[in-house]
Amino acid sequence: MNRRKFSIRTHVVWFTLMPLMVMVILLEAFLLHDRYADLDRNLIARGKQLARQLSAISEYGVFSGNRMYLDGIAQSALQESDVKGIELINAQQQVIANAGDLSGIRNAQSLVNPQNPIYEDGKVLLLYRPILSTQIDLSDTDAKPAVEQAGAVVLELSRKSTHSQKLALLKFAFLMTALFLLLTLYLVQIATRRIITPITKLSQAIHSIGEGHLDARVEEESGIREFSILSRGINQMAADLKHERAILQSRINEATNQLHELAFYDTLTSLPNRRLLNDRLAQALAACSRGGYYGALLFIDLDNFKPLNDKFGHAAGDLLLVEAARRISGCLREEDTVARFGGDEFVVMLAHLAADHDQSLSIAQGVAEKIRMALAEAYFLHYQPHGQERVLIEHHCTSSIGAVLFIDHGRGQEDILQRADAAMYQAKNEGRNRICFFDKEQEKG
Repeated sequence: MNRRKFSIRTHVVWFTLMPLMVMVILLEAFLLHDRYADLDRNLIARGKQLARQLSAISEYGVFSGNRMYLDGIAQSALQESDVKGIELINAQQQVIANAGDLSGIRNAQSLVNPQNPIYEDGKVLLLYRPILSTQIDLSDTDAKPAVEQAGAVVLELSRKSTHSQKLALLKFAFLMTALFLLLTLYLVQIATRRIITPITKLSQAIHSIGEGHLDARVEEESGIREFSILSRGINQMAADLKHERAILQSRINEATNQLHELAFYDTLTSLPNRRLLNDRLAQALAACSRGGYYGALLFIDLDNFKPLNDKFGHAAGDLLLVEAARRISGCLREEDTVARFGGDEFVVMLAHLAADHDQSLSIAQGVAEKIRMALAEAYFLHYQPHGQERVLIEHHCTSSIGAVLFIDHGRGQEDILQRADAAMYQAKNEGRNRICFFDKEQEKG
């Protein structure tokens, strides 16, 4: 039975181009699907972040019933990209401020609520965020302040921009796929005219290795001695390169992680260092300027730290610093930042307090007092000197805390840090174990 014979070119075209086409199409489909999902997730994530910000800055307006303030918030939110409509609701489920259009939905609360904060049906995307009212407890008790829902934010996002991006990605994918397949076909045609099968195999293997695909291997041809020697050499080279690359990548990953930790975190306490604090302070200043709410910076210095170092050595002092860092962190919210500034100094940044100065001052005073009390409790340190038995050290160490409120983005980071530092020295001069705010009357002005 005679079988139809095909040229090398035809075999290469059919057995290379067709599987490649299928793989590229499947890969494009996977990447497009993944990118589409990312776009949808990003839209919802941005909506959640905006709703969370609106909820925080609307608390004062809902609590006080200031409709003009809430209307301003709603109108400013409408300026954000992809925002189609917004409603601000009080505790009685009454709409007290709105902007835009919620797609003609009469009762958005029936679609979104605390149990179902996201509603989407392909046409409408609604987000729900409660507005919580927290009572600040300045007493010495451990009871947590009550949290009540004062209202809610209902936000509708437009998918128009997301759909446009998806369409653009689809067009780009089709264009790139077509160009890639045409280019591949052209190269295959050129190569098969001049290169015989063994040389083609070698070329493909070397090309794959050069592109980083170190699993590529050349099938050895026992009938051609030179080709067999070259094939074994290429295979051995690929195996050695793969092994060396794995070792190098492992070292790079380890060094990258170490550099990141050294660059942004304190090696003793694992808290952010000055560099990361400055970065977060810059972000907080910009956010406060945009949102019209206050933040606060607390500069903390341990009052009785040096005697512990002098008596027991730096190892004991390090144990106290680690414990102090733990206590400070336990007094803060998730969005706040505590950094080790150096030595026995710590800096706490309280982000997103309130739009009202006096309310923000009260919150900052409450947090500072909580930190002062936590640091004033006795320290019991399990210390083991070199070559000696483990001992328990009881040490008492208070703190002097300087604080400053900030809201103006035009005020520099160094200026804010210097004000908090000056307030801390004022606390030390007044007898230590106390809290001082920088120039309170001027801040109100």
